[in-house]
Amino acid sequence: MNVDFKKIQINEFNIPLVLVGVLEEAKGDVFISDINEEAGNVVELGDFKGKNGDLSLIYTKGTISPKRLLLIGLGKQEKLTVETVRKVVGNASRKARDLDVKKLGIYLDSFARDKLELTETTEALVQGIIMGSFQNIAYRTKNLEKYKKIEELIIFSPDTDEIVLKQGVESGKIIADAVNFCRELAWGPANYITPTKLANEALRLEKDLGIKTTVFEREQAKEIGLTSFLAVAQGTKEPPKFIIMEHGADKEGVETVALIGKAITFDSGGISIKPGQNMEKMKADMTGGAVVVAVMEAVAKLDLDLHIVGIVPATDNMPSGTAYHPGDIITSYSGITIEVINTDAEGRMILNDALTYAAKHYKPKAMFDFATLTGAMMIALGEHAIGYFSNHDFVVDKLEEASNTSGERVWRMPLWEVYDEQLKSDVADFKHTGGRPGGSITAARFLSQFTLDVPWAHLDIAGAMEQSSDKHYNPKGSKGPAVRVILDVLRNW
Repeated sequence: MNVDFKKIQINEFNIPLVLVGVLEEAKGDVFISDINEEAGNVVELGDFKGKNGDLSLIYTKGTISPKRLLLIGLGKQEKLTVETVRKVVGNASRKARDLDVKKLGIYLDSFARDKLELTETTEALVQGIIMGSFQNIAYRTKNLEKYKKIEELIIFSPDTDEIVLKQGVESGKIIADAVNFCRELAWGPANYITPTKLANEALRLEKDLGIKTTVFEREQAKEIGLTSFLAVAQGTKEPPKFIIMEHGADKEGVETVALIGKAITFDSGGISIKPGQNMEKMKADMTGGAVVVAVMEAVAKLDLDLHIVGIVPATDNMPSGTAYHPGDIITSYSGITIEVINTDAEGRMILNDALTYAAKHYKPKAMFDFATLTGAMMIALGEHAIGYFSNHDFVVDKLEEASNTSGERVWRMPLWEVYDEQLKSDVADFKHTGGRPGGSITAARFLSQFTLDVPWAHLDIAGAMEQSSDKHYNPKGSKGPAVRVILDVLRNW
């Protein structure tokens, strides 16, 4: 989707459809009446009340240049936030798309109103349209004509400074495109989205955007000593890839931040095989890796003044004659020995090597990992928030601030030492699982042993990875979780 901005009056803008925000209790709103008499009548008569998410399509009948207006309810003014704008426009994006509108305008002034900052509101409007109208049709071949598409989006205002409009439009598009790219990777089938595909995407970023990319093949990973990662990979013929991407490697005097993403491109559970029901969704067990690849593309386009290292350990987890077993003892890259209890707890096995590698070789100011790690997190928080664990308040402050600006909810979970009791092993330094009680917490406690005391946060995105129906700016399927919150961590740094 092409996105642009204009300084223009609404009554002069010849365009098929314009989105207009309307506050609740909008009866008599001069702002709406001044735009168009038909729209003013609908509001004045009470047929459209401006409640949060309400929609009303108005045909202007030539009274102003736009052919149609889509009134969007913003709810009560005292509750209006940038996230409200993002959500209601996300819903409206599918209405606009399905009208087969190729060119869409959004009247910024009707959404920003009194208290909302203009650049942030512009950014949210762009995100709502691009993310909300997303369709996962890459693998369809039939009836493609029924899938409509908005080709051009224009944010306009008669008075707003063009620099403000440009900033919001550009950053909004980059971030929304990153979310959709993450969705495409995360929800792609495992026979297409392989470790090799993820490595090729990283290499594309090197070619197109100058991101320094290194890919360790199985033999190189073995020579380095990434033994825990390779334990999971030994059961699959699909070549594993340990992918390292760097933005800003040549920048001087900047801090280093490491991002690590779990990329199990298909998770059968290995020898501890999963039930067959819903196993097809295990194509998405590489969502953490998709987050990191998508974020690295965005940080390069935004040219953030940081040294950002993205590490994606990528492999299938399969049962075979060469697969690792329950009861195996693995010596990790850190030197810590691990007793394998359940081969379906494979995510922490590949993440621990990646965390230690990042901490040892890059000495980052902070590390963040992203993983669809535990079903327990789905039980704890459902689909409405990302649970995270951290060993340092510096990282906590960064995440909480970014949650407020991005609109992605996060919730801090306990990381208490007492949970280590469940990880005690009779034969190794640690067991890698601690049983069902506090399963998300014991997984995080296990990972915390491999950070070399670098300030770190583990984001368990299992509950927030998908949505079962269209809602707000998240269509059915992958949400592209954590992309916006971590990009705001980095932008706010």
